[in-house]
This record gives sequence, structure tokens and C-alpha cells, in this order.
Amino acid sequence: MTRPAHFFDLYDADALFGLLRSVANSFTSSPVKRVQDLLFLVFGLTHLREWIAPGYDPQHSATTPAQHFFQHIFALREFKILQHLCNRSKHMVPAETVMGALYESKIDDWPDVDAVRDFDRGFPTDYSVDDQDVLEVIQAVIAFYDKHWFQVAAKRDSIEKERLSGGSNGST
Repeated sequence: MTRPAHFFDLYDADALFGLLRSVANSFTSSPVKRVQDLLFLVFGLTHLREWIAPGYDPQHSATTPAQHFFQHIFALREFKILQHLCNRSKHMVPAETVMGALYESKIDDWPDVDAVRDFDRGFPTDYSVDDQDVLEVIQAVIAFYDKHWFQVAAKRDSIEKERLSGGSNGST
């Protein structure tokens, strides 16, 4: 019996990317930044490329568009920042990067008073790594995924669909 590759009702990279974009949009627009959203975005954006090219070993030459993309995103500086954050959080080892959180939230903006770790500081309003706003890093990686994979894949799918339908364009 073959088991489908999915995570509950997330069946493919498109679905995961949609979820990541949704969380990123709410994270960006919220006056306070929940660490669980940041952790999800860091983990998800780092591992999304593995959903795009499942089972690909980057030690081997890339032969498919998905494998080429896998290699291509790794060269992105912002992706490497997220990957370092992901590995840092996964293994909790000392890092050379400097991470920071800014706390300037008003109590009225707190989504859950019980979730505040330090009542004197409140919820974080921004995160940074090496003096760069983590939101800028996240947005750059999302834009890269969108432009270099999902938009290209949509065009590829459209061309393939047109080819399979016989390429009917109204001419005889």
C-alpha cells in the first residue's frame, strides 16, 4: 500500500507556501510579534524547499527544475540567515549571530496576557538578527520563493496544460 506524502491536510508545497504567506501577513500586520509565529515562519521557510524537491540530495547534481531551485535558494543571503536561525533553534547551540527582540507593546495590543513571559516587558514588537529586521529577511525569502518557484511553476503548469489539451488556440 502506497502512502501519500502529506502533512494532515497540507498536501503539497503550494499549500504550505499559502499557509506561510498567511502567517507572515498576520505577523507583519500585528503590533505584537508572537514568537510561535516567528518560529513557524523560520522552520517553514527553511524547509519549504524540501517540499519542493523531496528526497533531493544537494550533494548530487541538480537535474530537475525543483532541484535547481533547491540549489538556487540556498545561495540567497536571507535564506541562509533563516537556515542558521532554524538550526540554532533546533539544536540550541551557541551562534555567532546576534539576535534581539524589541519590547514596546501596549497591554491593549497583547493577544494573550497569559502568554506574556515577562510582564514588565510585555510582547515583542520586532525581532532582529545581526542588526537586520527579521521581517525583512522573511519577506525577502517569501518573495524569492514566489518569484523563482511558485510563479514559474504556475507558468510551467499552464504551458503543460495547454500542450496536453492539444494547444487549441482557436486557429484551424
